[in-house]
Amino acid sequence: MIRRFVRAAIAAALILLAVVAAAGYWLLARDGFRQALESQATGWLGQPVRIGEARAQFLPRPAIQLRNIRVGEPAQLALDDVEISADFRPLLAGRIENAEVRVFDSRIDMPLPFGLPQSTESAPGDTSDTVVRIVSIRSIALRDVRLRSRGREVAVSADSSLNGATLTLQRFTAESGATALAVTGVVVLSPRIDATLEATARRLDVDELLALADAFTPPSEGAAGAGGQGPRIAATISAEQATAGDLRVEAFSTELTLDGDAVALNRLRFGLFDGRYEGSVMLRLRTPLSGTIDSRIADIDVAKLAAFGGVPDTITGRLTGDGRFTGSGEDVAELLHAARGRGTAAIVDGSIRRLQLVRTVVLFFGRPAPDAGESTDRFDRLDVTFALADRLVRAEAMALKSPDADIVGTGSLNLATDALDGRVDLVLSEALSAQAGTDLYRYTREGNRVVLPAVVGGTLSRPRLTIDAQAALKRGLRNEVERRMKDLLGGLGR
Repeated sequence: MIRRFVRAAIAAALILLAVVAAAGYWLLARDGFRQALESQATGWLGQPVRIGEARAQFLPRPAIQLRNIRVGEPAQLALDDVEISADFRPLLAGRIENAEVRVFDSRIDMPLPFGLPQSTESAPGDTSDTVVRIVSIRSIALRDVRLRSRGREVAVSADSSLNGATLTLQRFTAESGATALAVTGVVVLSPRIDATLEATARRLDVDELLALADAFTPPSEGAAGAGGQGPRIAATISAEQATAGDLRVEAFSTELTLDGDAVALNRLRFGLFDGRYEGSVMLRLRTPLSGTIDSRIADIDVAKLAAFGGVPDTITGRLTGDGRFTGSGEDVAELLHAARGRGTAAIVDGSIRRLQLVRTVVLFFGRPAPDAGESTDRFDRLDVTFALADRLVRAEAMALKSPDADIVGTGSLNLATDALDGRVDLVLSEALSAQAGTDLYRYTREGNRVVLPAVVGGTLSRPRLTIDAQAALKRGLRNEVERRMKDLLGGLGR
């Protein structure tokens, strides 16, 4: 008897489960359900929504599978495979609650022609005959979703949760070209998109990052959403390696702020040429791109810097400097080419190859001393205060200290041609001054050292230093006149 009762109970449970499953399948699989979703989504977004297929599954959790969703005419949002799972009991009442949303293999063209949908909760007394409503979403997962804007494309995957207007990113990855980011953080969606993020990368292309930021920033006339404000993103970014143009750096880190079309890279730090860079970049993502760069560099290997600049085997030493520069252009490379500003630089313990400073001086003397040592063209320190404009670096003040001579003066370097042009005074060391002839020493000395005016020319790879004989003669005559006047005045005073 008991056994029959148990069998009957099990049979009744199975029948009830089958009835419930059949009812759920009838509710979820019928075409009216698909049409209801299309209608409600169209109402939310203000754009036509088409769903190619909607079907149900019940294990391990009741879910709806949607395929071939297209939004807009022409379609700007194409979702090939969407799965929405939700609590079962509300589904029987046409409500999707505590939902989990998964989106696979889809494409989104930015900017979207619609804003964020508002809450779908019905107001008291609402008699809407909507078949189904989406009430709450517990999590959203993206897999292989491509975002496209203005010729740029980013492939993203994500795991996130939505609580009201707050989207929490547990994991978000984005890849485009040489850039691959992993992001976590919080995004407030209303009344203004306001994100606080932390991003790490194996590799990062700064040009590409700025181009993507520009591509995915809404046009100025449409940037403002609710409240009249564009999106704001604050992110800390770090990368093992980063590139900007042809420059590759290590241990890159910065604090990025995107506010509308304004981008700031503060606390920008990275290693390059065995030294360190610290500074900031302020940009306006308009056409053309414009910005301000504050730079501080320390302990840079000048030989590696020169090789990167296309003039290898020209100069050595360790470089420290700072500067502030502004510019504009279609991209970062063009902005850098058009940069203008001012700065200072100091190179220590270096050499200028092929300058032949001592040889030039000795030949000007007309004969080398028998015990004259070989020139090394080494220097202890080179200090420059410069201005940059139109790809021309003007050394407003330049001072070089070396064992053989000190050099002071002004000059310029044309970055387009590497041409050098300058006028300097050579203040020879006492040892080198002693090699001068008696008359030369007498006419050109200041104290115990000979001072010779010189002209700098040639290029970075082949610098040329020549003594200005005419200027030296004029200086010698002036010095001689001054010496004789002092002797004359001294004699009259006795």
